[in-house]
Amino acid sequence: MRESEQRHVTLRINASEEAALMELLNFMYSNALTASQAPQLLDVLMAADKFEVASCMRYCSRQLRNLSMTPESALLYLELPSSVLMAEAVQPLTDAAKQYLAARYKDMTKFHEEVMALPLAGIEAILSSDDLQVASEDAVYDFVLKWARVQYPRLEERREVLGARLARYIRFPYMTCRKLKKVLTCTDFEHDAASKLVLEALFFKGEPPHRQRTLAAEESATSNRRFVERAYKYRPVKVVEFELPRQQCVVYLDLKREECTNLFPSGRVYSQAFHLGGQGFFLVSTLQHGPAKLIPLLRAVPGDAREGIG
Repeated sequence: MRESEQRHVTLRINASEEAALMELLNFMYSNALTASQAPQLLDVLMAADKFEVASCMRYCSRQLRNLSMTPESALLYLELPSSVLMAEAVQPLTDAAKQYLAARYKDMTKFHEEVMALPLAGIEAILSSDDLQVASEDAVYDFVLKWARVQYPRLEERREVLGARLARYIRFPYMTCRKLKKVLTCTDFEHDAASKLVLEALFFKGEPPHRQRTLAAEESATSNRRFVERAYKYRPVKVVEFELPRQQCVVYLDLKREECTNLFPSGRVYSQAFHLGGQGFFLVSTLQHGPAKLIPLLRAVPGDAREGIG
């Protein structure tokens, strides 16, 4: 920088930046700050970013993570202006903010109005979580559409947000085929984008279980988790339908050994709905005998009876 060759350096700043700049200069000589509250630390962090003092940015990020987080502060951290320098120095702070929002709103039905009012950054943090307490991925898709229609009433803007930002967080491979058909005719998505998402989901559904597990494992270490199954209230099933010699279907519900063990003594696992002859059904799995046998009992139950099972 040319300032390194000058004996006297003049910095031009806004009056509102003076306190933060003095804190930054103090940090450069003492490696400490007198500021201890979130607003002041954020101001210093922004000044450190402006003058590329990465060590101070990391210090401010660490101090902010040590403070009690609120929905308001978490959203503030997620909406910080981004730069190449900040991407590394402030990543732990933004990660902590995402984790806080995902944990607070994992049961979105309890905070419906609050979640509906969240900005885009907050919705992205929630939808990226594997631990959402939702009935199915169909419910996630319905929520995203409802939120987008409220926040972005103009169709062009809504399509841009859904296609470029939110579609990656909807795990289309775990949606039911009935809902995927509706995606193809949904005007909120560009037709080409919707077709690509549905085709990818159908190809995944057609893969054998070991291949599905491999695809999920490959993505588990990345930010794109479309093949990773959430902890749904109603578990996805694979359905094979036959028309001859009579109308029938074979339904597959995969359960891990530990999930079977957890059925004892009175646990239940419910599947997503499937249809036969115009009637909706679902599977309910219980343990018929003690955990030693690990053989669940499956029953197909009419869809309108799900909530009445005791």
